[in-house]
Amino acid sequence: MTQGRRTSPLVPVLLFTVVCGACTALVVRLAGLSLHWGYGAVLIYLGGVTLLLHLWQERAMVNDPKGFVRRFMAGLMLKMFVSIVAVAVVLLTLPRAQAVPLALAFALLYLAFLGFSTGRLVHLSRRQPAS
Repeated sequence: MTQGRRTSPLVPVLLFTVVCGACTALVVRLAGLSLHWGYGAVLIYLGGVTLLLHLWQERAMVNDPKGFVRRFMAGLMLKMFVSIVAVAVVLLTLPRAQAVPLALAFALLYLAFLGFSTGRLVHLSRRQPAS
């Protein structure tokens, strides 16, 4: 189609999610904690939101570079606010022994996905042909 068309972010996001899941499982086991459904839910949430945002943002990168910047900033804000609500729900609904380690893992995984997203999008934007 368009010369600047990129490949789907599906494979990189899924691979990053799997690596984060393996690292999370390893750290949780080494810390002597039980691995429960909450960790998987966090990974599915962060991986899913990251994938949806990348699909939305990368499409703008090809068609409208200025719109890409707006989408990038909007994506950061949206992901941050929804994540704050998610952590609050975790802290309020789960027993403290499960909630605190899960909230800490959520925060660290959020930062990891933030770094991944920013790095990938900056890399792709630098490879864009000058218009």
